[in-house]
Amino acid sequence: MPQPPLHDYRRKRDFAATPEPVGPSEGPGPDDDGDGNRWVVQQHAARRLHYDFRLEANGVLVSWAVPKGPSYDPGVKRLAVKVEDHPFDYRDFEGTIPGGNYGAGAVIVWDEGTYRNLTTRRGEVVPVADAVAEGHVSVWLQGSKLVGGWTLTRFDGANWVLVKRKDDRAVPARDITSEEPRSVKTGRTLDEVRQGAAHSERAAEPAAMPAGFLAPMLAQLEAVGPGAASVALRAGAGEWLYEPKLDGLRCIAVRNGPEVTLFSRNRLSFNSRFPSVVKALARLPADNFVIDGELVGMVEGRPDFGALQQGAAPVQLWAFDLPWLLGRDLRHLPIEDRKVLLAKTVTESGELKVVHPLEGDPRQLFEGACRDRWEGLVAKRSGSHYTAGRSSDWRKLKCGYRQELVVGGFTAPRGTRDAFGALLLGYWEAGELVYAGKVGTGFDRSELADLLRRLEQVERATSPFGPGTKTGPARWVEPELVVEVEFGNWTTDGRLRHPRFLGTRPDKPASEVVRERTAPGHREARAR
Repeated sequence: MPQPPLHDYRRKRDFAATPEPVGPSEGPGPDDDGDGNRWVVQQHAARRLHYDFRLEANGVLVSWAVPKGPSYDPGVKRLAVKVEDHPFDYRDFEGTIPGGNYGAGAVIVWDEGTYRNLTTRRGEVVPVADAVAEGHVSVWLQGSKLVGGWTLTRFDGANWVLVKRKDDRAVPARDITSEEPRSVKTGRTLDEVRQGAAHSERAAEPAAMPAGFLAPMLAQLEAVGPGAASVALRAGAGEWLYEPKLDGLRCIAVRNGPEVTLFSRNRLSFNSRFPSVVKALARLPADNFVIDGELVGMVEGRPDFGALQQGAAPVQLWAFDLPWLLGRDLRHLPIEDRKVLLAKTVTESGELKVVHPLEGDPRQLFEGACRDRWEGLVAKRSGSHYTAGRSSDWRKLKCGYRQELVVGGFTAPRGTRDAFGALLLGYWEAGELVYAGKVGTGFDRSELADLLRRLEQVERATSPFGPGTKTGPARWVEPELVVEVEFGNWTTDGRLRHPRFLGTRPDKPASEVVRERTAPGHREARAR
């Protein structure tokens, strides 16, 4: 008779003596109807230092112990020993397992995020739990330190190998474990965790401030059109918080004393572009914080991305989260508590606004947002923590289809059009630039000239799209420029239907642009 889920995990531990989570009484966690998409790597100073690599599947964390940790070199095979499944809640565990207990030693959350399952058989995706049972699983990790494809393959009993896939994120010379020793959760090293355990009277001291930037939490797209089973819109009262979806530039605002830096999502500085916001943040009473928000240009009471790009509207930072305040890491607090502290920290002004949760029926809120020509809503799970990378705890509910895409080429102009005819667009999947179609509308004359100038500077002789891609005659460019488009839907062969250019996205790295898909368990449907 098979053992119940987490039997081995619980059998090895005395929960009266260890701070590790027990897990739910029935075993599986929140996604027990199939694969979730969270992962974590925990650095663990047990009898020997190692890295615990964990993938969410069937409501638990399928786990391996990797003695030397992950490598960015596809030529390096790292031993990974399969260990017992851990409860889903273990992904947040950081602290010290006392001596005399199984796995005694310090633990930090070295990296975490979301993943895409790349394991296929005859063209069909293999569920992660099945892939593990069969001895081969491939995933694309999206985290703060680990980004790209990795493969785990069993070769003997509990012994597996962890290998970096050959994709555009492979960097053979990079030693990520030496470069990035700190926790993405608290900024601490293993030594600092040990010292905290040995000197508990210091536990109330502020944690070390991260190095100027915190990787942002990202929302997952959820289908809301006809026939879509939207979890966030069908939820009961109090399960989710709802906010307007802002059409602007994501911004991580960091203040340390008099110094304020506005970071884009990919760590570029916005300071020279938005000095009025920098000055407004410098006037706040709190002199140490990390604020997550959106830089927007407001036109007639609504964010207008085009006006923001062209400098045709006053710029405001709309703050919606507070991961750090006065030396305190707030990411482990429920979102409701972070919201309260945010409202007390940010004094609203012409340049600074606070995003407050909306009240009312979720469907009516969504319909109202679309009717008033907002981009949609963002639903955030009540009680959720702030974690790096894309998370199902935050859901994007869009009124129409929009997303960022990478420019891979352009066509010659026709008729009275100057500069070029259309941009050839794509997105990354399994290390390959996948062709998504062309966009030839939405440009004004100045944008055409500016885009042509920028594209000619990165022109190349060959197509950057995957082998065999048919696009027709074009001039090719290095896949570096990111643009945002709105469109009617995806066609059955993966092309954009009726796309329209909205603007360039300097805040988003081209290498991270993937096709936005709906949350697990939902099929894509036409948005209203």
